[in-house]
Amino acid sequence: MRPETLAKLQAARAAKDPVALVTHLRTGDQGLVFASASEGELQLEADVLAAAREALTREQGACIETRDGTVFVQPFLPPFRLIVVGAAHIAHPLMRIAAMTGYRVILIDPRGAFAASQGFADAGVCVDHDWPDVALERLHLDERTAVVTLSHDPKLDDPALDAALRSSAFYIGALGSRKSHAARKRRLTAQGHDEASLARIRGPVGLDIGAQSPAEIAVAIMAEITAVRRRGPGAAKRAPSIAAIVLAAGRSSRFAPENKLLAEFEGAPMITRAVEAALLSKAAPVLVVVGSDADRMRAVLGGRDVTIVENPRFAEGLSSSLRAGLAALPQGVDGAVVLLGDMPRVGAHHIDRLIAAFDPSAGRAICVPIHRGRRGNPVLWSAAFFPEMEKLRGDCGARELIDHHAARAAEVEMPDDSILFDVDTPATLAELRPGAAERASAPNPPEVAGSSRRGC
Repeated sequence: MRPETLAKLQAARAAKDPVALVTHLRTGDQGLVFASASEGELQLEADVLAAAREALTREQGACIETRDGTVFVQPFLPPFRLIVVGAAHIAHPLMRIAAMTGYRVILIDPRGAFAASQGFADAGVCVDHDWPDVALERLHLDERTAVVTLSHDPKLDDPALDAALRSSAFYIGALGSRKSHAARKRRLTAQGHDEASLARIRGPVGLDIGAQSPAEIAVAIMAEITAVRRRGPGAAKRAPSIAAIVLAAGRSSRFAPENKLLAEFEGAPMITRAVEAALLSKAAPVLVVVGSDADRMRAVLGGRDVTIVENPRFAEGLSSSLRAGLAALPQGVDGAVVLLGDMPRVGAHHIDRLIAAFDPSAGRAICVPIHRGRRGNPVLWSAAFFPEMEKLRGDCGARELIDHHAARAAEVEMPDDSILFDVDTPATLAELRPGAAERASAPNPPEVAGSSRRGC
């Protein structure tokens, strides 16, 4: 190797600039390939330069055939870094796993006594006692850096996240519940970060693997970091947080004197079918909006893991129950599937199909079930539409908003026509009771009043 080539290679490595050394295997000529430039005695064609940069991106050596013979590409890359903010219990296993996978690990926590009490210094961990904003500015976050905040203290986490969002860090994660993350996003919004910027934060941090112990949470975090690093930001996309709202507050005047939702269907009150479908699905939490016969509804649903929401204004129509349900949703949900309590044939698999299709970034922010060209219920709504839904009035659902936002709506094909059948009268309930399976596979299902008219 020529001295000048060696000097430039060493300078690039000292500056932590990714560089590839390209050597012609026959002549021994060498050159250096950077992200946007190349230099040295070896002259390379454009396609060979592109292949060398691809090898650099993949972090793997490669042999490339050229018209003049074979060249070998040897990448030289600075180590990936994991910067952990907060000397929490989870930090111990997280940093050990990160070090095992080749990361240079740095812990930031200005609370010197707290960090010392956790034994990080004794374990040989590099501990930075500056405040996060000062430390991160000095550490120069780049596209080979991951940042994870673990302190649960906004005085530490927020400055770190603010600095990370203003950098090219490839991964940003924050420990905490969905409620905590929603509050965190509001604080960062006040600091000038928009929704696109805040979407970079993985919160709650880590893949959803059901982790509970500190070690398991560390595994989930490191798995998500690895997926983002190896496959790109979209590869480790977490499952959306989708709640379920079951509307069960109406007076069912066409079914008088009985409340149709308490009428028996296949051995149980009809309302329990919709609630069980929601509970067996991937939606959580499940809210049930009651109004008329509220006490009886509570008694029927007792013992189930649902939140009962009472709507004292149920007489104003369906929209009032929808508003009550939306107002009771926990902060941080990505969307809600709205079910009608009088559709006893809707099952968990219908709801899960909607959730699987949900992806606002791909134009599927409203997911509408469809069977053989006919729309039905339930409908899954992105949280982005909640403000508009809260303005609805009268005895109608949000169906009109689907057409208004057609570009963001997606029809999700269902395997049967259960999404089309609701119960308005004793006659329609009697029609559903016998031979339901046969009708579900009928080539020309009968017209059903209700679901397409007042859909949510």
